Amino acid sequence: MNLNRLRSAILIFGIFFLGAANIAVAADSSTPLPEIDAQRFDAKAIEKSKSGRIYLFESKVVLPKTGSLILVYNHDKPAMAFRVLKNDSLKRQFVGKRVRRYDETSELTLGDSFSAIEKLADVLPPPPSVAPTDTAANEDLDEGAPKPLATPAPTPVATPAPTPEPTPEMPPPAAEDAELDSSSVAALNKIDESDTSTDEEEMGPLEVEESTRINPFNNIFSVGAGYFGNSANFSFSPILETGMSVSYYHTILHDVFISKKSPQDAIGLEFGAIYYRVVNRDGGNDIYTMLPFYATLLYQLHLSPTFSFNLYGGLQYDYMVSAVNPGPSLPVLQGPQADIGIGFFYGFGPQWLLRADIGWDRITAGICIKW
Repeated sequence: MNLNRLRSAILIFGIFFLGAANIAVAADSSTPLPEIDAQRFDAKAIEKSKSGRIYLFESKVVLPKTGSLILVYNHDKPAMAFRVLKNDSLKRQFVGKRVRRYDETSELTLGDSFSAIEKLADVLPPPPSVAPTDTAANEDLDEGAPKPLATPAPTPVATPAPTPEPTPEMPPPAAEDAELDSSSVAALNKIDESDTSTDEEEMGPLEVEESTRINPFNNIFSVGAGYFGNSANFSFSPILETGMSVSYYHTILHDVFISKKSPQDAIGLEFGAIYYRVVNRDGGNDIYTMLPFYATLLYQLHLSPTFSFNLYGGLQYDYMVSAVNPGPSLPVLQGPQADIGIGFFYGFGPQWLLRADIGWDRITAGICIKW
């Protein structure tokens, strides 16, 4: 009889314990997720690594910070979560490492624009407010008697739920990114922890398969001085005179013939103008003031961040501004001519360069700034 009563008591206690556990789980699942600060922007996928984990994005409006967590949507559905490894404010580009995939998205289509959300910070709850004092009760207290101090109520300590031991039917949970916890992801893209379509990525060493540009600047402004040759009308007997020049160069193509980390090459267009004077060319106190302007293709071979070898070629038109006591050289000094030569750039500062050129049309040196 006592054994039957003991079995009944154990059965009743087990039913009561399971019911209380289910109520506790339901109450915990209904707890609201923490709020976060985030911003939405559009990003275009430009390149990706061979492994498909590293992507290069372009964003014209918002450039996420290094280390930030972003979530990329594909057709209004969360596709991938990325950790920002680096960004380039000049090119408006950033590199992200994939840390989570959703909805079995294997890869992002290069050239397509996607909606993205950057997690800025967690919104902390406001501090608890102090309950107002009862002024009516305070008036009844004797002015000379000391007022009792309010004793704060003890804060209950939350006991963490025990982690279930893995079984052959239930594999152990995969490790997650420290900032990519389930509550943050759920608050960011409104997906709760019960979403089973996520694919945990292995958080191994970062492998950024991208080439670093030796010379990341595309524009150069130059000021030079030296000897300039006048071979108007494609003459084979150039006239050398001292003068000065200004020019602007812009890169139009990288990796023309070489696709390696070092050296690298590029080609661009350069436009410039020259000023010099031809004095007493005809022996009659004649003075010719020249203002030639030119356009050339400039090929650069970047051997290091501080040294580049140049090869240029193009056309120049020798324009005469004025002539005093002109002679037979008046029609000879005006007209088109060919420009061809070699040179180099040497960097002596973050964006400052020394330049030297020697060719059919000039022997000059100068100073440049690049951006």
